Amino acid sequence: MTTKIYIVEDHPLMRNMLHEVIDKMPGATVCGAAATAEEALDELDDVEADLALIDVSLPQMSGNELLEILRERHPMLCCLVLSGHKESNYVEQAIAAGAWGYVLKGDPRELQEAIEAVLAGKRFVSRQLRTGK
Repeated sequence: MTTKIYIVEDHPLMRNMLHEVIDKMPGATVCGAAATAEEALDELDDVEADLALIDVSLPQMSGNELLEILRERHPMLCCLVLSGHKESNYVEQAIAAGAWGYVLKGDPRELQEAIEAVLAGKRFVSRQLRTGK
């Protein structure tokens, strides 16, 4: 069975890199991508995503606002936040908004670990944020 992942990332280069990384993961494929939360909301009704990978810092509507709406509209959709922000308040806000995990940008192996954990129903927070290093 293939896991379908939807990417919400406003930077085109990062979005393309995530697409490439995810497509190389065994059993995973990208089912769609959006540059804004609004675009994602329009498209997620029509795709059968298992997981949404959401950048916390998006133009207009934030990733956290998107998470809150997705929790209402798609309660079975797993959501994982991808961010460059290392401050604990970002993690806390994302989890409170409905994210199952928070992974820092930059480590494709940790991204795969985070996706697997969240899909298995476990919470995930990047090691760097857990250890403070």
